Amino acid sequence: MTILYDILPDSMRAAFSRLPIEKINELRLRANCPVVISMGNRSFYLSHTGLDNNISNALIMSRMDIETIVHKASDYSLYAVNEQLKQGFITIRGGVRIGICGELVIERGIISTIKNISSLNIRVPHQIRGCSYGVLPYIFTQERPLKTLIISPPGMGKTTFLRDLAWQVCDKYHAPSVLVLDERGELAANYLGENQLDVGKFSDVLTGAQKSYGFENGIRSMRPDVVITDEIATQDDIEMVRLASRSGVCVFASVHARDIGEIRLKPGFRDLIDDQVFDRYVVLTVKDTAGTVAGIFDKNLKLLAL
Repeated sequence: MTILYDILPDSMRAAFSRLPIEKINELRLRANCPVVISMGNRSFYLSHTGLDNNISNALIMSRMDIETIVHKASDYSLYAVNEQLKQGFITIRGGVRIGICGELVIERGIISTIKNISSLNIRVPHQIRGCSYGVLPYIFTQERPLKTLIISPPGMGKTTFLRDLAWQVCDKYHAPSVLVLDERGELAANYLGENQLDVGKFSDVLTGAQKSYGFENGIRSMRPDVVITDEIATQDDIEMVRLASRSGVCVFASVHARDIGEIRLKPGFRDLIDDQVFDRYVVLTVKDTAGTVAGIFDKNLKLLAL
């Protein structure tokens, strides 16, 4: 993925070129601290020779290196990406999302920007064709998709799984209209009007919009049969899922949680379960690769498959 080389400082490029980029999930960069590389469910240090388990060999990021990455990622225009910065991230070409920590600037009680950036989490997207194939018999009935919630902790492959699910729906079930709500630009990685990642030939992608806008206006204007969205989190998100369900639209969504039991403890989700808004629940875990299915449950939380 050349975009990573384009934004990394010179001090990291040679070492990074020795890594199996297709297996990398995250790069964690903290000012004046060792560089950490995540692959699957393991973490390593980055040394001059590549991956290393010895912290004493690790490359150390400087504050200037952090600033260099942020400026390159924003094409040297922080103002142009300030709306994303206020939400704690930048998404760049290829669907690479850079999580950002630093000092929030508050004006009249509203976040205006972030400064003195001290750490970054660069999340690398992957196209794993077929990773959702095993669940398809459980989430379709007579060629009709069933409303499905994908569950896993952060970094377990929810976005990769949803991306492949969008492609599978379009390719194998010939859905005439799939609306992808790509709030953070990670699912399709649309860049200058072209998707960098394949979400299917019958998908329409709405990038950068809040879910409330996407559900209300996207359903009205695009008339989708299926809506695919990542990371349902707020009460507004939950209400939008209910709205779509009442409109006869199938929703594939994801949520951060460890398992079915944890979902029931999250505010608002207990009601979604009790009201049977979703027909299926798919729990993901990590073994050798992200997106491994740990369990498939029906609307009554009865286990259908492991």
